[in-house]
Amino acid sequence: MTFIYAIPLHIMFFLVLIPCALLGLAGAWVVRRKQWMVNRDDNDAVALTHAFAGVLYAVALGLMVVNVQSGYTEVKAVVMQEANQIEDIYIDASGLSGSGRETIQSMARAYIEDVLGEWNSIADQPESEFPSHESVQQLSIAVLDYEPESDKEHIIYAEIFSGLNHLLDLRRERLHLGRDGVGPVTWLIVALGALITIGMTWFYETRDSSTHYGLVGTMSAMFGLMIFLIIAMDHPILGQFSVDNGPFAEALADIESWSITFRNSEG
Repeated sequence: MTFIYAIPLHIMFFLVLIPCALLGLAGAWVVRRKQWMVNRDDNDAVALTHAFAGVLYAVALGLMVVNVQSGYTEVKAVVMQEANQIEDIYIDASGLSGSGRETIQSMARAYIEDVLGEWNSIADQPESEFPSHESVQQLSIAVLDYEPESDKEHIIYAEIFSGLNHLLDLRRERLHLGRDGVGPVTWLIVALGALITIGMTWFYETRDSSTHYGLVGTMSAMFGLMIFLIIAMDHPILGQFSVDNGPFAEALADIESWSITFRNSEG
């Protein structure tokens, strides 16, 4: 279902909200037309049952929203750490000598540029097809092929090697968590719970039909808002309401600034 993240956010909002509201109103209209409403004397008993079901569903839906929000926050933190790590590798490599330094820095810069370039097009592609997959492999080869020549370079190389392993871990974590989403069973529970909770309001006997439709429509719209929020934040690196690539853009700007400063210090 990742294709829906290609839809503009404001259009997705209406595509979720309007069907939810229409479904609620349609159910109320059918029940009123068929005269399936409970007797007014039984409204209190129905209200008690409805309140019980509503509380259970509200707790479940709230936990789901919190879980989605937590996943979004976690991916945001991972993106920041990954960008910081590749920037550290680039800066640390300045302490190396020869062509190995230039190769490592060139591959680190290429990795940042590839991540920025592929950011909005990684929905259904396997990880091996991303441009950054090739650049991070080339970076790994450049680091593994380098041979330190002094005690200072041995210390710096150890930091770069450790940083590279951490970078690979963060990359896998970003791609896995960022494209992971709510499972079909969970969505089925959300849909059935909403249908039961809203459906129970259809059977309340009310004298004024406009009041009945207004209450049902409002509840249905509220459920639509919650479902929209879950969909928008479900895959943290997909769609317009996603974790942005700002940390990588900042890392690229930082290494450009560092390169100028380092060259001036050498000169």
